[in-house]
Amino acid sequence: MSRILITGGFGFIGGRLTRRLAEEHEVWVSSRNAVPDIILRLHGNVRRIDHALLLSPNTFPAFIDTVIHLAALNEIDSVKFPAEAIRVNVDETRMILENSIGQGVGRFIYFSTAHIYGSPLQGIITEEMLPVPTHPYAITHRAAEDYIIAAILQKKIRGTILRLSNAFGAPVSASVNRWTLLANELCRQAVEQGRLTLKSNGCQYRDFICLSDVEEVIARMMRTFKENRYILYNLGSGIGMRVVDMADAIIQNAVSVLRKNIALELPADAAPSKEPELVYSINRLLSEGYNIQHDINLELEKLLQFCKENFPAN
Repeated sequence: MSRILITGGFGFIGGRLTRRLAEEHEVWVSSRNAVPDIILRLHGNVRRIDHALLLSPNTFPAFIDTVIHLAALNEIDSVKFPAEAIRVNVDETRMILENSIGQGVGRFIYFSTAHIYGSPLQGIITEEMLPVPTHPYAITHRAAEDYIIAAILQKKIRGTILRLSNAFGAPVSASVNRWTLLANELCRQAVEQGRLTLKSNGCQYRDFICLSDVEEVIARMMRTFKENRYILYNLGSGIGMRVVDMADAIIQNAVSVLRKNIALELPADAAPSKEPELVYSINRLLSEGYNIQHDINLELEKLLQFCKENFPAN
């Protein structure tokens, strides 16, 4: 059993990881604000720690084996507040990393983003490619990566960087504000509006990964103490999928979960187009025995059911 600290562990991805890892490990979760008991209980047997304590070497906890760092300004707020994105996503990451090293933390796992490779994502994308981030969210994650890579190469700490693609699934709590993510937003539209509305023709490709797969990758990582072969790993499904095909999958699953047919609405001037395909390579993970189930229908069923239970139809 490991003693794990998860920053951002009450968020969209962090919440699911917190609940999953609490089944097998001692888990502490940092947050900037007080967390109601009802929300805390949803995450399992976990303990909250004030995020500010992680930013000082004098108050960083001394009993942690592994830090999983997810706390960051999201992609929308990173555009609105670029200076704050640098402070939170880069400088706070540096401080938490340095304090982890100072307290003898054995392993540091950092969640980065696939978008450090640039925009739009297309072609075959491997970890050997040169990052060309163009978005403030991606730029700050790339800078944070450099601090972590430097510490790992200097053998100050064991570490892993996961460049996550488009994760989707039900959050632990409906209060988690990540309903701008494509699949999550469309499932909520299906429940509230009875239709799905795309802002484009939907022919562009994305790599969608189920949150259940993200959970299992991290759970397996926590069970093994061997050194990873690489520092950087792409974390995705490895399967390119058009946005319109994800919308169609949601419509098909809505029939059984919501018991109604859902219409798909495209812009009036939308016409099908041939867009560059995407292969987000996960060969590094697969070569080390990690398994991506990619059960999209099961993840969508759970997400639609969650939306049905938490959001009233209009």
